Amino acid sequence: MNIIRSSTEFPSIREDIELHTEDGQTLVGELALPVGEVKQLLIMLHPLPTAGGFMDSHLLRKAANRLPHMIGVGILRFNTRGTSSPRGQSTGSFDGGELERHDVAAAVEFAKSRGFVKPWLGGLVFWH
Repeated sequence: MNIIRSSTEFPSIREDIELHTEDGQTLVGELALPVGEVKQLLIMLHPLPTAGGFMDSHLLRKAANRLPHMIGVGILRFNTRGTSSPRGQSTGSFDGGELERHDVAAAVEFAKSRGFVKPWLGGLVFWH
């Protein structure tokens, strides 16, 4: 039995991506796919950037490092407008959840352009 530790990373195919929103923003992200068959794609939304959320928030990073290999699910994660991470900074600025609808729409359109017609959508919240 393999022990999964906090730094465990399984094999996957990783691609740095850019999403382009309807209102002209460029969002940086990453697509992680299994080496074999891709059963589904999960678009993961990070917690609020005003509370420290970004695409490399620990649960999102761990999901991208493990789920493609473990269950054959691709993970698409990205920085919403104005958010920074080691991958880079997305253009624009945080709008309290209003204009971010364009960010989510861009991720869904990207998924569809890659053949995922019904991607799953998941997000995280920080509780204060």
